[in-house]
Amino acid sequence: QGGKDIRIIDVAEYEDLYGVGMGCSYLMVVTGRNTSHIRVMSDSIVRNLKARKLNERGIVGAMKGVEGGTDIFSNKRSRARASKNGITNTSARIDDDWMVVDCGNIHVHILEEATRKCINIESLWDLSDPNSEGSKLRRVDVANDDEVDTYVAENPVPDEYSARMRNEATPGGWMTGDSGRVILP
Repeated sequence: QGGKDIRIIDVAEYEDLYGVGMGCSYLMVVTGRNTSHIRVMSDSIVRNLKARKLNERGIVGAMKGVEGGTDIFSNKRSRARASKNGITNTSARIDDDWMVVDCGNIHVHILEEATRKCINIESLWDLSDPNSEGSKLRRVDVANDDEVDTYVAENPVPDEYSARMRNEATPGGWMTGDSGRVILP
């Protein structure tokens, strides 16, 4: 069964201004039931891109897989190989609640419902309303530390999401850092 609450966001006019992604015209935002469902949908998209031989046309998702190949456990074979080599806890990681597949002119974002509500991608890309989160964010001068601090103070990360990112909800789980994923004690 597929995802729910599917939204297509036209971002073609924002590419030059906000660096959506080279050639990306649309964002597709989909809600998955749980992390396993998100992974299955992501892997399915990649398989379908490859079946259509889009890797030969340079489509990143077809060439490198989920999240541009940075997710080394994005498919069942990789997870099995990792398990065989003694790498454990490769499922239900902290960042499995949001996966992205680059399909060329469409970037597909698949999120758990709670993560989608917290991140609110739709609002970040709604620039038609000057009071939307996206419009407010784009008015921040990132070179001005005071403006950035003010924006962050006025728009805190929701407690539910920040607790998960700090790994309070899943001790012994995965946390993503500058040098990749590590297992936390």
